[in-house]
Amino acid sequence: MMEDANDVKISRIGLQKVADFLPYPFIIAEDFGDTHLNTYLNEKFLEEIGYSLDEIPTIDAWYEKGYPDETYRNQVISNWNQAEIDAQQQEKVFVKMKSQVTCKAGNKRWYEIKASVISKIHVVAFVDIDKEVTLQEELRNINRNNDRMLSILGHDLRSPVANLMGISSLAANTEISNDDFIAMMHQINNQSIQVLELLDRTLSWAKLNFNSLQQNNSEIDFAAIVAKILEIHRASHEAKKIDIQVQIEAGQVVVSDPELVTIVIRNVISNAIKFTSNGGTIKIRYHDNQLEIADSGIGMTPKMIAEILNNTNISRRGTNNEIGIGMGLQLVKSLTEKMNCQFVIESQPNNGTTIRLFFNTIS
Repeated sequence: MMEDANDVKISRIGLQKVADFLPYPFIIAEDFGDTHLNTYLNEKFLEEIGYSLDEIPTIDAWYEKGYPDETYRNQVISNWNQAEIDAQQQEKVFVKMKSQVTCKAGNKRWYEIKASVISKIHVVAFVDIDKEVTLQEELRNINRNNDRMLSILGHDLRSPVANLMGISSLAANTEISNDDFIAMMHQINNQSIQVLELLDRTLSWAKLNFNSLQQNNSEIDFAAIVAKILEIHRASHEAKKIDIQVQIEAGQVVVSDPELVTIVIRNVISNAIKFTSNGGTIKIRYHDNQLEIADSGIGMTPKMIAEILNNTNISRRGTNNEIGIGMGLQLVKSLTEKMNCQFVIESQPNNGTTIRLFFNTIS
């Protein structure tokens, strides 16, 4: 018995020396009856994952620290138990699986965890695969972005372009009155604006998602930007007889990217026009470094606001059946995050929507 104990002690000491030499975090544990005790953490474990032996003396304590989310923890335990069964059936000498570990500092890292048993001593190695998993997720996101952009271009642009072709063909090949011709030109103008918006949003969204959007900061002239946007949309809001009230407070200086700010404001104003009924009101105010665009339109439910903030909302038609692609305010949210600008939505069904943009000012 004494020789067996000495052998175990020698094995344990040898394992500890090997564990400290290797560049991976290691846990060495032992079975004492029904208790599974962690007996040694190598230097790399303490450096990278961070927990001390006092904090994770048992396997259960490790699971609670390494996987604080109960649902995920239970999933990891279930997967590990199944991996052990599979290893036994395949007569493998080790068990391995991938999981995302929460380190003591609060950061999360993906590891491939490999375990083997020598007598009653368990050796568990953590191989860092965080960069590999992150890269795979980025590639999946790129593929999803490609698919979504192709879907947007294929579905949402086809309809307005076809309408433009139909209206222009009718205007060119049919004998119509001057009033009808002017009406058709208004239609063509409105459809052209919508097509340009769709292209603008799609390209901006694509650049943003592929991390190629660059900021070029200068002082922002809100009055000029708003005036230019309202002129572009004049036919749309005049056709709906929307009363637009603008109050831009001068004196404060905001430094940001004029192009990005213009895209943000254009999307918010476009949305306000789209979802405001005939004869409604849109109020645009800038004061105390805050741009506020409030409409008297059809509003949104709390669920719709949450979907916008979570980037999961889908397109809906405007009050005059205007087309949409379901990503106008999502684009605003993403751009304001890039610009370090706070974006707030307040809305109730049938009681209008207020969008507030909080900019950083300089003295």
